[in-house]
Amino acid sequence: MRREMRFVTLVDNSAGLRRGVMAEHGFSAYLEFGGYRLLFDAGQTFAATRNADLLGIDLSGVPIALSHGHYDHTGGLSALLARTGPVPVYAHPEVFASRYSRREGALRQIGIPLDRGDLEEMGAAFDLSRQAREISPGVWLTGEIPRAVDFEAPSEDLVVVSEDGEIEVDPIADDQALILVLKRGLFVILGCAHSGMISTLLHAQRVTGVERILGVAGGTHLGYGGEERLKETIAALRSFEIEILAPSHCTGSAAASALSAQLPDRFIYNCVGTKIVL
Repeated sequence: MRREMRFVTLVDNSAGLRRGVMAEHGFSAYLEFGGYRLLFDAGQTFAATRNADLLGIDLSGVPIALSHGHYDHTGGLSALLARTGPVPVYAHPEVFASRYSRREGALRQIGIPLDRGDLEEMGAAFDLSRQAREISPGVWLTGEIPRAVDFEAPSEDLVVVSEDGEIEVDPIADDQALILVLKRGLFVILGCAHSGMISTLLHAQRVTGVERILGVAGGTHLGYGGEERLKETIAALRSFEIEILAPSHCTGSAAASALSAQLPDRFIYNCVGTKIVL
C-alpha cells in the first residue's frame, strides 16, 4: 500500500526510551503528506529542533502551523525559525492575545512569550484566519471549532482579563486542529483540543465532508477535564470506530491509562519520537 502520511512527535511531556531526546511540557509534530511537509506547533523551548536533529529530520523550508497561542505550543518558534528560514506561519488572529492561568491561585501569564515583530524579522510570514482552510491539497486547518457537546465546556482555570479589568473564562477561540484527508479517512492532529476532542472530530467531519475518522493524535486536555468528561469522551470515541488513538501532552497519565484500558486495540503510547506511517 502506498504510504500517504508520516507523523513524528518532536515535543511532548514524555520522551519514552529514545536516547538523547528532550522532553518538556509542550507539543510539536512533524508531518509529511505526499510531497508536502509541515510543522504543527513549536513546543516550549528549543526541544523541537534538538529532537528533529536526533531523529534525522531536516527542518529547512518547512512551514509552521499553530494550534493556539499558549506558551507550550509557541515558545519554540524562534528556535524553529532559525532552522527553517523564512516560512509561512499559519495561525488564528488571536494567537498573540494575552491569556492567563489561575490554577495556582495568582494569575500566571501563559500566552505566547515572543513578540510578533521579532518573529517576523526572523522570517515568520504570518497567515492568519478564523476559518477552516485547506493549506495544501488534503491538508486542512479547522479554524475556530464550535463546542458541539455539553461535557466539553471551557476550563474555568484558563482566563483573560477584559479591558475594564474583569477576569473572564477564556473560550480559547484560536484553538484549532490539523486534518489530513487520507484515502481511508481522516487523521486529526490536536494541539490541546481546548474546544473539546469530540467537538473537534465532529467539526473535522463537517469541514471536509468525510465521515470516517481513521486516527487521532496529540493533546486532548483530558488531564484537566475530570472523570465525567473522560467517561463521556471514551463513550463518544467508540462511535467513531477509530483505528489509531495516539494521545499525548495534556492528556495526562491517568486519562491516557484509561484510554488504553478502554480502547486497547486502538491505543498508541505517544511520546517524543513516536512515528505513525499510513
